[in-house]
Amino acid sequence: MVNPGRPSGGCELCRKRRIKCDEARPTCSYCRKKQIQCHFRSQFEIAWRDQNQVASNAVQRRVNARHKSGPEAKSSSTELIKRDTSDVPRILPQDLEGYALAFFFSSYLLPSTLSKHHRGFLGSVYPVWSQAGPSSPLRPAVNAVAQALLEAWSSRNPNASQSLARSHYVQAIVAVRQQLQYAEDIDDEVLLAMLLLDMYDGIRCFCGGRPHESPHVRGSAAAIEKRRKTPISSTTSQGTLLGVRSRIVGDALMKGEPVSTDVVTCTTSTQNSPKTPGIELEAINIQVANLQVSASRLKAKFPGMAVSASELLATANKLDERLVAWTATVPDEWLPICIWDPETIPRSVRDAGLYQDYCTVYRSIWIADNFNWHCFSRMKVGLVTLACLEHVNNPAADMARVKVCTIIQELADTICASVPYHLGDRVESGRIDDKNIQYPHIRGTTTPDEHYVTAAAYGGMFLMKRFLELLKFGPFLRAGQLQWILGQMGRIKKIYLAESI
Repeated sequence: MVNPGRPSGGCELCRKRRIKCDEARPTCSYCRKKQIQCHFRSQFEIAWRDQNQVASNAVQRRVNARHKSGPEAKSSSTELIKRDTSDVPRILPQDLEGYALAFFFSSYLLPSTLSKHHRGFLGSVYPVWSQAGPSSPLRPAVNAVAQALLEAWSSRNPNASQSLARSHYVQAIVAVRQQLQYAEDIDDEVLLAMLLLDMYDGIRCFCGGRPHESPHVRGSAAAIEKRRKTPISSTTSQGTLLGVRSRIVGDALMKGEPVSTDVVTCTTSTQNSPKTPGIELEAINIQVANLQVSASRLKAKFPGMAVSASELLATANKLDERLVAWTATVPDEWLPICIWDPETIPRSVRDAGLYQDYCTVYRSIWIADNFNWHCFSRMKVGLVTLACLEHVNNPAADMARVKVCTIIQELADTICASVPYHLGDRVESGRIDDKNIQYPHIRGTTTPDEHYVTAAAYGGMFLMKRFLELLKFGPFLRAGQLQWILGQMGRIKKIYLAESI
């Protein structure tokens, strides 16, 4: 049977020796002391392991005991969300689950700019969730993300063993697995549950300073083939499928992995959906991801594995031209606005983190992330171009290298220039909707009310992803730029109370 309680999260050796494990990763203190390799079971194995009837009965007794009402049980549940600087009320709500959902929906899912500018799946969550039944895997998945975010903003680490989000996460995994085993088709609820489970893992990794391995993205990629067998007609279903594709493409581009033909083919079911700039950029990025994989074979020593550097260089040049052309096709409201005068960039923003003497502002945080994503894609293409130039006998190769390196530097500058728009003058943890935070703005305008919430909710996580990738371009950055980026990463860590990243 599936494990309904909270099993031990200790390493294999500590569990075998029946000693208490501090669960420190990647190596617990006992294994570190003994200088032996430490192994932890995956969350999937923990959630799905079988138990005999005796153990099952014991777990059920503990579950029933925890559900009994009493002052001690109530205090232990509410203690998890106490904090000093947040928007959690002083009188804590009785319905913690309902409060977490309200926090998640209002701060992360329902801002008006999300439906207009976001290229991901979040715009589909609320419509599908509101129609989902009590046994749907989407409900515990939403609860897991909502509770994890509330804990993070409540100065509580969602990685803690006492996290209330963990049980929802395990319930969602079990529900998804049951749907995959017994359902005839993969519907929107299952796909969205997979992506929310990935979002939950991302939150925990962000707060815990660990790389995000994205196992649920791989699972959603495997489910796309079966999902394509059912016609995609509603706007919500189209948004869900495009959201899955967006997450798969982003993960492949960051990890240097190919995008499968199934993911590309799935877009044939969404041809009638609006072709937003974000979706158009994503279509280019599919080819950029596959270009990276081809470039990795330049030095292949096995027959049939090597590729032509000249052909690859031609492909890279065409993709760069398409990426440049993309900026000319976006609506005027998408274009970044560069500002530099003291009236539009408050002194506190300059002191918190301004690279060079200017910054850029956008219509929404999602447009800003799309443009940073565009810069990152061009930088990836630039690396492929440089690799190809090493294998091409061309008298103009040296001049081409200088040009590409200059472009990479300018693109890195553009990403750094967006930091004030993402973070404002925030330098420490606080309320998610704190309107005392100052942001750069266009002359004659003020910061939109919605930006105070969306920038706090998404800004730090968006930037951290880009910064982690920028670190790989260290040799191409300007003097002192790498140190500035590391300083801003430390600032994000302090704002979101994250561990070392």
